Amino acid sequence: MEKLTIRDIARMAGVSTTAVSFVLNGRGGVSEATRKRVQQIIQETGFTPNIHTRRLNLKRSNTVHVVMRQYDFSLFNLFAMDVLTGIFRQSKVLGYSIIFTAVETDTECGELMGAIHSKDADGVIFIQVCNEQVIHLLQEEHFPYLCVDSHVPQDGTIPLIEVNYYDATYRAIHYLAGKGHRDIGFLISDRHEEFYRRTMQGFQDALRDCCLPCREEWLHRVIHNIPQPATNAMEKMLSGPARPTAVFCASDTYAANAIRFVTKLGLRVPEDISFLGLDDLVISEYTRPAITTMGVDKVHMGRLAMETLFRMMHGQDFPAVQLIPTTLIERDSVRTIEGGKGL
Repeated sequence: MEKLTIRDIARMAGVSTTAVSFVLNGRGGVSEATRKRVQQIIQETGFTPNIHTRRLNLKRSNTVHVVMRQYDFSLFNLFAMDVLTGIFRQSKVLGYSIIFTAVETDTECGELMGAIHSKDADGVIFIQVCNEQVIHLLQEEHFPYLCVDSHVPQDGTIPLIEVNYYDATYRAIHYLAGKGHRDIGFLISDRHEEFYRRTMQGFQDALRDCCLPCREEWLHRVIHNIPQPATNAMEKMLSGPARPTAVFCASDTYAANAIRFVTKLGLRVPEDISFLGLDDLVISEYTRPAITTMGVDKVHMGRLAMETLFRMMHGQDFPAVQLIPTTLIERDSVRTIEGGKGL
């Protein structure tokens, strides 16, 4: 089968080749309906424009550089993998290639900037990474960049796509309260202060609004520089004379590890203690019991990241701060206490 051309796409969409070119290059001059129709045909046909021709004509590389956090336990964590899927899918629609750099938390500014410059990309997406010095240099260079799930201040100075973690936590606690739980614990991440602050604020505000007590002995940060951090935090939570009837975990991985720990102690989940997670990672569906969680559409985050960076690279308007909502996904790890009404 011969390779499709812009002329073929134009014929299938019933528009001119100029209109297709405008869509591919992110230019104005076409209606939103036409833009969507052309993009849909590009996606359905798997059309890839001639990159070398576009580079010569537009003085662009038509590549996007993705800088990711390199975790100790995995090069690509479960959350980032789904975000990447969305980036890949949308980059194909827009005619871009993706290149990668994985960095440690202590990667020096000069090293990271060298990697960015050496890739000859048109823009960069940071996933769970935010080096303030690098951001400052990119801003000085007017180089398009975007942060995804990087837990940076939401004041509009840094373009970002972030989960609305405050709202997710607030609604999670309301859900547990609606299930009749009054004694609620919290396993909190120590990785990012911004993430800690927003989730803790959501937790405290929800307890206040539900007229529930906040017990300091049931609030534990998961310290990641020690072995089995979530298990360690859960052990501390259960070391006192009383235990919570439910625990909200700032990650599904925390919930999975905590469930395994309490099960080994002989406690039943959810009969003796309930767990509610965050993110809806693939593991949450396959634990026993399956984890009830505040789900995040991570593939959508990736698509949105690529679309937003595309707009930035082509001088179009874009929202500086985009917060992604969560959706409650009920499974088997939360029980209803007598008197609880549920949702």
